[in-house]
Amino acid sequence: MYESGEQPSIWQIKKEFNAIKGEQFPWVYDVAKDVAENAFFNLSAAFQNFFASHQGQRNGEPGLAATPGRVGYPRFKSRKRDKLSFGLNNDKFKVDGHWLWVPKLGWVNMAEELRFEGKILGATISKQADWWYVSVHVEVEDSEPIDFPNESVGIDLGLKSLAVLSDGTEFENQELLRSELRKLKRLNRELSRRQPGSHRWRKTQRKLARLHRCIADRRYDTIHKMTTEIARSYRLIGIEDLNVKGMLKNRRLALSLSDAAMGEICRQLVYKSAWLGGQVVKVDRFFASSKTCSECGHVHHDLQLSDRHWTCQGCGTIHDRDWNASKNIELEALRLVSRFAP
Repeated sequence: MYESGEQPSIWQIKKEFNAIKGEQFPWVYDVAKDVAENAFFNLSAAFQNFFASHQGQRNGEPGLAATPGRVGYPRFKSRKRDKLSFGLNNDKFKVDGHWLWVPKLGWVNMAEELRFEGKILGATISKQADWWYVSVHVEVEDSEPIDFPNESVGIDLGLKSLAVLSDGTEFENQELLRSELRKLKRLNRELSRRQPGSHRWRKTQRKLARLHRCIADRRYDTIHKMTTEIARSYRLIGIEDLNVKGMLKNRRLALSLSDAAMGEICRQLVYKSAWLGGQVVKVDRFFASSKTCSECGHVHHDLQLSDRHWTCQGCGTIHDRDWNASKNIELEALRLVSRFAP
């Protein structure tokens, strides 16, 4: 349909599939009906994004990515290459404490109980590195704003310290990926020496995937604890609007920047603060937070990245680079809020 100049109709494709699934795809009867249904919904969303991105211009070819900044043509989901997952509607599964009932499978023990109370809308079950996860979609009411113990704070994100707050609080950068580099290199060498597709190759591949997943879980645990503590402590949070994608182009810092996950920190702070009734203000990335003296406003234009401490030529104050930057970010965030206040 696409090659003939038409937009593929999901309902027409689904109708054709239903006519032949009993003969050519009998395995669909071994799983819940929602598995195939949600696959069509995902395909429909992929086509909508593809055509909306191109706005009627046929710049993409089936199976090839479109021009930069545009969504490519929907790609076939392979069980060998892509993450395994399937969706279930709320009438096809049950949650009872830490037990989950899945059609055709029965009751499955979950590691923890469902944390939220509300109307269950659906669930997505996925596999990541030999572990199975369920993401339950729950409709909950907006939480009441909390009573914040502090009014405002500025946060300077970095590599030496993961985050330095304007009140002097400092969060350590644990460098979780870098600490496991030796083990990662050994498993990658082992994988390269195996015959691709062999039993030992898949065994090593699973070991590597599990290690990557463990590192990611430890990173998310650290970030979630940090962002939750900050979001619950301050009504107004000032952070820099970092160009993380551009920063990763620095090959000397790319690994450390990826390990720090600064973009994820900002994302979590924004939605957690909104949940609790707070506000996150993003300061312009070109604001000279590190070079400006937080006491007198003098700008030290010759400050280098290696200078962790510097003395203000205007008032003589000795500054810790990151702490001084966080103070300036807080002041700038307060100025922006007062400027756009009604």
